Amino acid sequence: MSRHLFWLVVLSATAAVAQAVTPGQLAIPGIQGGDDRTLVEGTDYPWGAIGRLNNTLGPFCTGTLIGPRQVLTAAHCLWNRRTRTWLPTCALHFLAGYQRGGHLAHSLVVSYELAGGEGARRRDLSGGPTQDWAVLTLADDLSGKVSPLPTLSLDKKLLYSYVQRGIFTQAGYSRDRPHILTRNRGCNIVGLASGDLIALHECDATFGDSGSPVLLERDGTFHIVAMHVAINNRTGQGIAVTGKAFHERLPAMEKSDPSDKPVKTCQTPASDRVSKAMT
Repeated sequence: MSRHLFWLVVLSATAAVAQAVTPGQLAIPGIQGGDDRTLVEGTDYPWGAIGRLNNTLGPFCTGTLIGPRQVLTAAHCLWNRRTRTWLPTCALHFLAGYQRGGHLAHSLVVSYELAGGEGARRRDLSGGPTQDWAVLTLADDLSGKVSPLPTLSLDKKLLYSYVQRGIFTQAGYSRDRPHILTRNRGCNIVGLASGDLIALHECDATFGDSGSPVLLERDGTFHIVAMHVAINNRTGQGIAVTGKAFHERLPAMEKSDPSDKPVKTCQTPASDRVSKAMT
């Protein structure tokens, strides 16, 4: 299967998933079998670093603070499907530790860098899942209120080591539970693809969870080893970009102090506002 066709399959809504649900239940794409998500009632480590990425268009995604001013999220969360353009930074807000209307810290976004570089801004969302990640630079340093989470690489050899010594957990803001973080602790990464840049996982992640981290819990510490970006149309499995794609590139993507840059929110046309959550 070509990369382009694979990407279309991954992002499409799926009849196969709906058919797997017991009659009478609401089909939630990405929930594989029983729903293993639990509510995260606290914002202590590591949950406070995970937040909702809101924008003035209405939809939301999930992001994770990985540096004082850096947030890792899915690139397609920054794409406006209606206008087929990338969102302006003034439309983006990051709320770390968001919970039932409150949050630990909040900042506007002053810039973002796509995995595909500046050339990606001149294209539509066609780079494939290996390119579906981005780093936001915030207006404010949030590290005084929230501890950023570090990243680790992930490949076949490392996966074996991680499975032996750690536990995988996915955590994000799902469309059906938009006001509190949910997590699936102990879910599995079942395979790697595309040169170990893509992970197939069985964590229960659905719309709104795009950009959510797959964490490795080991000896009481947490590292981001992958980031959920989509649902496989055929199998219902989650698709994540692995740390191999972004871990070593993140230092070069760190931005200089943006405090001298003007920051403001922007208004969007009423016709551009939508109410449903991003995938």
